[in-house]
Amino acid sequence: MSIITRTDRLLLLPLDVTHTEEAFKVYGDPRIWEHRPQARHESARETLALIDHAQQCWAQYGLGPWAVYLRDQPTEFIGVGGLEGVANRVWDLKFRLRPEKWGHGYATEVAERALLEASRCETSLPVSARVTVNHPVSIRVLEKLGLHAVWEGRRVRTEDDPSEPLVRIYSNEDLDETTLSILQARP
Repeated sequence: MSIITRTDRLLLLPLDVTHTEEAFKVYGDPRIWEHRPQARHESARETLALIDHAQQCWAQYGLGPWAVYLRDQPTEFIGVGGLEGVANRVWDLKFRLRPEKWGHGYATEVAERALLEASRCETSLPVSARVTVNHPVSIRVLEKLGLHAVWEGRRVRTEDDPSEPLVRIYSNEDLDETTLSILQARP
């Protein structure tokens, strides 16, 4: 896809296979997964699966995860962010940025644009985000956006794994039990 979305400091392009190598560097970086190491990508195949899902979101919803670049350095890939449509029930907000780009407000900038784009879509899906409770920086971003906590616990697949951190689900509106169950079961 050639849709380019711009913010004050960023270029946002639909995530596709041309971003595989750079996206794998992000998703495979142990510093990014310090709060949840078991989720780190071990191979580019995992990243390709994520990209395939992103492309399905773009095809189905006209919106999905972006490859994030700096606007003043348009060849500098800094991460992945945006929304995934989940089961035609909810948007799932995400952002993963290279550690050397943390602390500059880029996650907030991507997330704000994602919320704006979601409001422009013909679907009126609520926006949610999942974050481990041991990740206070991401929690601050979500709260700054006006999302509020609607559930906290262990992911369905990891309920008996004490090494898996607790997860908190945030949303811009209350979510029904079915939607919460779907989000709890996602990896």
